[in-house]
Amino acid sequence: MPYQILLASGSNQLTDKITNILSLAEDEFHVDFIDDQEKIITQISQTNPEIILFDSKFLDGASADLISIIKNDPKTIDIPIIAIADFCHPEKIQSLFHAGADDFIGQPISDSELIQRIMVGIQRGRLLSKLKTQSTHFDSITSAISLAGNSVVIISETGEIQWVNEGFKKLYECPLEYFKNIVGDNLFDPKTNPSTLNAMIQCREKGESVVYENKWITPRGKEKYIQTNLTPIFDDLGNFAHIIAIETDITELKYIQRDLAEKRDHLLDLTENLENNNNILNAQQEKIQKQAEQLEVEKQKSENLLLNILPLEVANALQKKGKYKPKKFKEVSVMFADFVGFSKISKIYENIEEFLSVLSNYFEAFDEITSQRYIEKIKTIGDSYMCVGGIPRINRSHPFDTVLAALEIQRFTNEKASLAATNKQPLWKIRIGIHTGSVIAGVIGKQKFAYDIWGDTVNVASRIETACEPEKINISETTYNYIKDYFICTYRGKIPAKNIGEIDMYFVERIKPEYSEDSNGFIPNAALRKVVSSF
Repeated sequence: MPYQILLASGSNQLTDKITNILSLAEDEFHVDFIDDQEKIITQISQTNPEIILFDSKFLDGASADLISIIKNDPKTIDIPIIAIADFCHPEKIQSLFHAGADDFIGQPISDSELIQRIMVGIQRGRLLSKLKTQSTHFDSITSAISLAGNSVVIISETGEIQWVNEGFKKLYECPLEYFKNIVGDNLFDPKTNPSTLNAMIQCREKGESVVYENKWITPRGKEKYIQTNLTPIFDDLGNFAHIIAIETDITELKYIQRDLAEKRDHLLDLTENLENNNNILNAQQEKIQKQAEQLEVEKQKSENLLLNILPLEVANALQKKGKYKPKKFKEVSVMFADFVGFSKISKIYENIEEFLSVLSNYFEAFDEITSQRYIEKIKTIGDSYMCVGGIPRINRSHPFDTVLAALEIQRFTNEKASLAATNKQPLWKIRIGIHTGSVIAGVIGKQKFAYDIWGDTVNVASRIETACEPEKINISETTYNYIKDYFICTYRGKIPAKNIGEIDMYFVERIKPEYSEDSNGFIPNAALRKVVSSF
């Protein structure tokens, strides 16, 4: 299916130029045109483009206002906009940027740059749409937990109640302070109800899930039977952190049990009531069936959430077996990317939200680049981005994948830095380190899962990143031996690495011209893509 593009321009020359470039592109594009301000929102809604190319000279001085209209309309707000502007007028570019333009391309237009920016804009738009959907789904789950009919209580490692949901107040029919006055401030206190105290101690000392029952009298004198399920939570070091208590009102079940016991005692004398008893049992079965169906729905939600935070193979193993056995990978390529002078950059921003938004924008772009190269993101630590090629699905192209991803990240940050310099904004410079070797991969945590890797390869990759110069890609000799025939590299010599010794290191300068699609050596051509796919 062709990519849908809308071109807003009053210039026939620019329209013909862009149409010609896109007609010769490797991918298929469908272009719609508009030159009427009054119809632009209607036409956007009708054509539903994946990206808008916007001529900065369109409608003379009203172009920024028109972009603002597009970005403020709920139907068109999420569509990426690339402004076509003359870089000789940075003040106009800045006005378009503030109006909502997502990217810019200068005139005269470069064929390859136009295609690249369109594809990056489309992919970014799709990713943002996906993230919005996931965010809505996550908010729904969080709201459901807070408003769940069951009571949810978080108890600290010392026995104090830290948090309760709305279900707690509905179950106990009183505020938390009233509950504390009756039960006490500390659930580990010897004065606490014996059944509660014993269950708490067993959960804390033995690390076991515990189920017990208690009777509660509400402030209005109503008798309730409550079943509590205690689950211990441990931190990453295996230390006891807190307890989560999920409580259910089983009063009705208790009453039913009493009724059934009485009916059982008089069953022989009350055969005439058999039909009524059967109806009661049928009603109970229907209720149990509905509960089972609801449990299945909740299970599906949990499975979907698991797939969002873990690789597919790992999530499937956890769902089927309840565990994921650590695996040793003989050869992978580990990449670290780190911003230079991060602490100084952070101090420049007066608004912390703006600073975090910029950092998030970089990491989201890195996620998009690495995922397209089949590289697994492991984690971010502050300003450091860690990923690895070759896991959890084994492949032999990982040295190429990681180096090509590093070049794309380098190109992205360079373009951002160039734009920031033009707008007199803080410059974010990055250094990248890559090393190829063996690792062990596995899942840590019991309640909050995390997929991670360990081994000397990780430490070496980190040291190689540390030894890198700003705006450079530094690789080990192991990685170099794989990619040397296809990339231009500069030998740096033996560089000392902390706690490791001297390591032969190389700077990756670019893709060799005969394997590059662009003049700067960032994009592989068909020949290099064929080489990579052959592994």
